[in-house]
Amino acid sequence: MGTTANVLVGVATVTITCAANQSGGLQESGTASITGFYTVDGVSVTVRSSFADIKVEENVGTVIRRLTDQEMLVTLTFAEGTLDNLVAAIAGSAINAGGTVVTIGGGLAGDPLLQDFELDIVGVNPAGAARTINIPHCNPTGEVGIPYKKGEVSVVPVTFSALVSDAGVFATITDA
Repeated sequence: MGTTANVLVGVATVTITCAANQSGGLQESGTASITGFYTVDGVSVTVRSSFADIKVEENVGTVIRRLTDQEMLVTLTFAEGTLDNLVAAIAGSAINAGGTVVTIGGGLAGDPLLQDFELDIVGVNPAGAARTINIPHCNPTGEVGIPYKKGEVSVVPVTFSALVSDAGVFATITDA
């Protein structure tokens, strides 16, 4: 039987920071991080794993299972359609130094077109203390569709895919 005290309830704050000075277009306008934004429906963190099932003729079923691949996705929807949020969500986009024009598929000359961000997600653990998920490197990889229709709110959906470090680590989850 479960324990209701272990149910996670509440909001999370998300900070998107330029990782290793590879911010794609955000670096052009001097933006170092995006904080204090609102989301619609919160933040979802998904980890997918792929396995190789090893079978032999002598036995029916799997005798050994090995992890062959993993991916970590973070999805959220910016409730604010700011230009910084658009650049964070759209892979290969850039914003001018004045912060007024977004270009898709350009980027700063010599800067990587695919942004590399660090994500920090801070929520509440079952004990009521802070739980921090740190993803040191991720790229915006999802499809971005923004409605511009009369009477509708223009939100910005974004999916970030984590990059694995040289040590094989996608993220760390820490309880305070």
